[in-house]
Amino acid sequence: MSSKCQYHLNPDLAKAPVVGRSDFSEPEFVPYHKHERHQLSFAIAGVLHLTTTEGKWVLPPSRAMWIRAGTEHATEVKRPAQIRTLYIDANAYRAPTHEQCMVVEVTPLLRELILSCAEFPWNYQPDSVQSRLAHVLVDQFQNMTQASVDIPLPVDPRAVRVVNLLREDPANRESLHILARKSGASARTIERIFAQEVKMTFSEWRLRLRMTTALELLAYGENVTNVAIKVGYESSSSFVAAFRTRYATTPARFFRNSG
Repeated sequence: MSSKCQYHLNPDLAKAPVVGRSDFSEPEFVPYHKHERHQLSFAIAGVLHLTTTEGKWVLPPSRAMWIRAGTEHATEVKRPAQIRTLYIDANAYRAPTHEQCMVVEVTPLLRELILSCAEFPWNYQPDSVQSRLAHVLVDQFQNMTQASVDIPLPVDPRAVRVVNLLREDPANRESLHILARKSGASARTIERIFAQEVKMTFSEWRLRLRMTTALELLAYGENVTNVAIKVGYESSSSFVAAFRTRYATTPARFFRNSG
């Protein structure tokens, strides 16, 4: 069965423990939906956006998203991308039991397993080569390293207004006092809301937004100087320093290691 045909099938009805899809996506938005299987989504080229009630994630080619079975989620591709998605039977041998969605680092081995399993027919036999590779893939899930590229979102309307101002313009350098006043609250109130609802300070959240936005722009091929300006840094050197502090590597090496 070709991957093109598989795109139109329901993975929850497949009998094989691990099935997948290979999509060459034009800009597209898929509204909230869910599966009975766990899901692993990976962009081998381009950027994939995922949203759940827990937050928003931006996935560059070096990261994949683990979505627990039954989790409502929406996906978006803003520019052409190559996406690989795997669906894992929640009752499969050694299937992970992660309670929450998370972004994981994609090792070279995991990358090759994802690419291979995404091309499998959905009716492979238990004693087949595909089945043995699927077991190796599931074993890899036991030691996945979590990566912090999510953007947790508050629910309080006042904090949401601040979030929207910064998401519309990540280069915005206005102080929290100014942003809070625009949202109809005090800076102290906004800080308290972020601490309670997203479990980090406002400054930490703002930095994560900037770095996640930077990852997206860099994955699309924009140069470091332009990215630095678009996420609010006065120079490329200050941006690279912040990026190195966050990801323990430079932007160039980050994406060199993702292929």
